[in-house]
Amino acid sequence: MAPLRPKVGGLAAAFPCAAAAAQTENHPIRAIGIITQLLAGGGIDVLCRALGDPYTRTMNCVRLGAVPLHRKQGGNMNRRKFLNQVLAALAAATLMSAAWAQGPVTLRYATFLPPGGIFTKPDGVMGRWAQAVDRDSGGMLKIDTMPGGTFGAAGRTPSAQLKMLTDGITDISFVIPSTTPGRFPDDNLFGLPITQSALEGSLTFWRLHQQGLMRGYDDKSFYIVGLLVNPPNVLHSRSPIKTLEDMKGKRIQASGTEQQEVLRGLGGVPVGTVSVRETAEAISRGVVDGSPKDWIALYSFRIADAAKHHVDIPLGASTILIALNRAKFDSLPPALKAAIEKNSGEAFVRMAGEYFDTAARASLEKVKGDREHVIVGLPQGEAARWDQAIEPVIADWRNKAPANEKLWQAFLATRAEVRRELGKP
Repeated sequence: MAPLRPKVGGLAAAFPCAAAAAQTENHPIRAIGIITQLLAGGGIDVLCRALGDPYTRTMNCVRLGAVPLHRKQGGNMNRRKFLNQVLAALAAATLMSAAWAQGPVTLRYATFLPPGGIFTKPDGVMGRWAQAVDRDSGGMLKIDTMPGGTFGAAGRTPSAQLKMLTDGITDISFVIPSTTPGRFPDDNLFGLPITQSALEGSLTFWRLHQQGLMRGYDDKSFYIVGLLVNPPNVLHSRSPIKTLEDMKGKRIQASGTEQQEVLRGLGGVPVGTVSVRETAEAISRGVVDGSPKDWIALYSFRIADAAKHHVDIPLGASTILIALNRAKFDSLPPALKAAIEKNSGEAFVRMAGEYFDTAARASLEKVKGDREHVIVGLPQGEAARWDQAIEPVIADWRNKAPANEKLWQAFLATRAEVRRELGKP
């Protein structure tokens, strides 16, 4: 049997006829059927579907193959609009056909975080993001998650993540900016106890960046998927801490300059040489007495195995950068870039912030249900003493440089805007 050959002459010839008819009639005025004998997914099938989709919104009915689409009333289209949409459909079909011919593109998302966490599990933050870009790219963009240091020692080191990204070793990275001192100097702002939730902090962070106020994020070597602030950190320790006097001399693991200053203001001795991955072991061995982390990290990094006492008072937060190698992003076809852009920025920040807060509440409930753990809620008078001890730290940060005060005022205004949107006081 002779092989089937694509028969596109009739379809191509139909366009001049349509144009001629359009001179005297509004288009379209009746149903059009487009039938092809070729397999689904081929160039002609893509073309037919690209032509058909726009007209389902304006024509009485379009049928692709034997599948009728829903009837929509009131559709009239003049000649110019008809021809413009035909040309747009042809261009879209060409782009999609070329992308399909090359096959799906896979981006490597590598992180030092362990498997099963909210940024590594399939239904977590990055898993949901991967599903969204897969859907919006028509299945042409896949994300391969590589957790727990797949790339060896460097892959397990938080401070190496940004360099691995910009060097092109990974395509997408989870970066803790405080592990790269001096590169993102304004992030220290969020080390102060000034946010109530991950969603509030993350939206504020993102909008300050949009205002051009967060230095370091205009770097052309990476594309920003999202900027996040984790839920407020609370103090986890190996022995009970109930008063400011109990904090005196305690060695506390800390990340970031301002978080260290907060702990110093409370009478503790900050230890900045222990990474988040090393914290549980350091507490267990007595190298440090505790660490300020959100409720999620308590289990993600097994800190709960070593720290059984928890002071439920906000002690600042950490920032997170989710970024894609810029050269890799620029190399993607327009349709795949569009899928990433649609699901990045504030859309990503909202999704991740809400997920963060939900996960933090679930972790807190888990701690409450564990008899081995003790949560200390400071009495009002004692909590006021802790707040008073922290106030000079905030004042010192504001007075360090004129840029800090400018950022502080912008922060207050932006946080107030976010709180109004979220219905928070």
